[in-house]
Amino acid sequence: MTYYNAIKAAVAGKKQGENEKRHDVVRTIEPESGPWGEFTDMVYCDANTWAIGFRQRVEKPCDNCDDTALNALELLCGKKDGTPVKLITSHKGFWGDWGDNVRCPGKNNFLKGVSFKIEEPQETGDDTAANDCQFACSQSSNIFASKDDPWGNWKQMKYCPPSTAICGFSLKLENIQHEGDDTAVNGAKFDCCTL
Repeated sequence: MTYYNAIKAAVAGKKQGENEKRHDVVRTIEPESGPWGEFTDMVYCDANTWAIGFRQRVEKPCDNCDDTALNALELLCGKKDGTPVKLITSHKGFWGDWGDNVRCPGKNNFLKGVSFKIEEPQETGDDTAANDCQFACSQSSNIFASKDDPWGNWKQMKYCPPSTAICGFSLKLENIQHEGDDTAVNGAKFDCCTL
């Protein structure tokens, strides 16, 4: 069983309390995002755990169809010793495949900053909004997802305050438009909790 599948098997589905706001939230950061969608419910890592990794669901380019690119994010929560504890997501998305989990290596190394690759509105063309996401680790370099799409430009990284790390998030998600132009994920906001 792979590392990711072992974690997934242990934590499948939302757990009670996942939507309850933590008492140690210091700030909410919101990186630049696309213009469409509404925020989903905020979901949180358990107390005394923070985000140490992530994976994303991306619809690959589909040529003459309605591309959506980034469809969902999932954060891997872990303890200070680096032990993974659970996976959280605020929405599973609609289209595409999940990439592999990537994480900050070692102990006391948490997600502290985030940036999206955003395609600007295309007027009469096919809009995709968010195409990719990257995170800054507190004690190492940035980590990138194993799946992404080619459109857009990286926006400015937004960081948690010192001595905090990402502990929860909410996706900015456009619902299915049926006959309209779908974009799915446009961005997200993240809560930073005291370490």
